[in-house]
Amino acid sequence: MDEQSSGATESRTTSRLVVDVVRALRGWVVIAAGAVLLLSCYLGVSGETDPGLQLPYVVSGGFGGLALVLVGSGLLIADRLESTQASRATAAAGRLATQVDDLHALVVAAANAAPAAPSSAPTAAPAVQSPAQAADDGSVYAVPGGRTFHRPGCELLAGKAAQRVEASQVTGRGLSPCSVCAPILVG
Repeated sequence: MDEQSSGATESRTTSRLVVDVVRALRGWVVIAAGAVLLLSCYLGVSGETDPGLQLPYVVSGGFGGLALVLVGSGLLIADRLESTQASRATAAAGRLATQVDDLHALVVAAANAAPAAPSSAPTAAPAVQSPAQAADDGSVYAVPGGRTFHRPGCELLAGKAAQRVEASQVTGRGLSPCSVCAPILVG
């Protein structure tokens, strides 16, 4: 199967190369046709001494030749811009594929990593409690260095090293009540 996919890639690369060459050749052919028309205009004008007889050569050959040269130049510029954009898109797709592979490797490594060792600091009561545990005994908890105090079953304390705090500690540390569990400070 790898041979088939590499063969398909090579044929796409070859066909892309052929398309690029044909587009560039198309622009150069139009420019050459304009140059031939300008040359024939010059030869026609140089053979006539009367300005009235020179005018048809200038109008038909001169303006037509200039128009063909400009169109051919436009084709070459458009081809160059398109190939530049295509190469940028290819490079961006390659970078994106690399980043996705790196992210996949990180996710796999994180999934295979051992769970973190439990800390020795006491944690708050679990966020999901039975109805018997949900009774609020008036105690409040706070995370060291935190700015809020919480009820024992607050979801924001789940898995954090929260410590029970007294009313004097709450006021001394300037803690504000949690907006999720809305604890009431007793004492």
